[in-house]
Formats: sequence, C-alpha cells, structure tokens
Amino acid sequence: MTIQQLILIFNLVFISLVTPKEEVINWKITSDSLLEILGTTNVSKFQCENYSNSGAEYLTQRITANHGEVGQWNGEVLITSTNFDCNNSLLTRDFKKTIEVDQYPTIKVKFLSLTKGSETANQSNLTGKVEITLVGISKQYPISCVFLAKDGDTALFSGERKILLSDFNIEAPVKFLGTVKVQDSVMVNFSLVLEKQN
Repeated sequence: MTIQQLILIFNLVFISLVTPKEEVINWKITSDSLLEILGTTNVSKFQCENYSNSGAEYLTQRITANHGEVGQWNGEVLITSTNFDCNNSLLTRDFKKTIEVDQYPTIKVKFLSLTKGSETANQSNLTGKVEITLVGISKQYPISCVFLAKDGDTALFSGERKILLSDFNIEAPVKFLGTVKVQDSVMVNFSLVLEKQN
C-alpha cells in the first residue's frame, strides 16, 4: 500500500468521524389537524375554523445524531379554503367572499427552516419563518412553534401568528352601512396532529 493510499484512507476515516450523522424523520400531518383564523370587528369577535387539509402533507425533521439535537424542520400544509366554518352562516359566507375562495381554493402554510430554541422532557420550542399564501399572495413572517411529543409515534405541532389582511391586499369588510367593520389584524392559529412515518 502506498503512502498516498494510506493518506486517502486516513482522510476518509477522519471525515466519517467528524461529520455529524443526520437522521431524517417524516411526520404525516393528519386530517385531524386544525387551522383557525381569529378576528375582531368594532362590535364583536369571530373565529373561523378549518379541519380540511388533505392528510397527505408531511413535516420533515432533521436530527443531528451525534448531538441528539433537533436540527431543522420544513414542510407545507395545504388548506381547502372553502371548508372554513365561522359558526354563523352569514359570517361564514362573508369570510369566504373576503378570502376569494372561488378564485383561490387553497391556503398554503409553509414552514421554513425551523430550529430548536429550548426544550423540556417532551416539548421542543422552535423558531424560524413561516410563509403564508392567501389569495395568491405569499408573505413570510417570523414564528415560534411548539412540538409536543405525545408518544414515540404521535405528536402535536402548534403555533400562532398575527397577520394583517392588508399584507395580502385584502380590504377589511365593512357591513351594515359602515356600522360593522372587520379589523385589519387577524390571528392565524394552527394545531397539527402528526404521525411518525417508518
């Protein structure tokens, strides 16, 4: 064996020892997951819920094995916008008209490079960015999320983010000759039920 071959072998062994091993886990977003939008008018509050995602999307978790760290999370949820329910038929109709469900039947929530900030025994607090696509317009926001492990194979992934309707060129609805006006600021909450894929 030549000196060059020995050096090559040494380098390969050294690289394998110092390069972090990475484990990739896919978590299926089940159809039990919830997206809700909370808002206010000058006279009351409203809450519009949507349990209708396809159940076919995934979040990907990358773990650096030699440190046991949550390295990075990515994934996207597609929400069928026609399935929002605001617990009031008139409000539901107006809300769907506001988010233009006929022209834009899908809302996208895309998680971008979430990383672990802190953790307890069964909970990890993640920070990063989320991209929300509404009425065909995409906007990115900083976000904090919680990953709560229920057991080895199921988990809950949740968080919230305040957005402005005007960020998406949506004009806040005004009803009853201007006496009721929806506020520009709304809260988007998500609670994703996850199943670990083998």
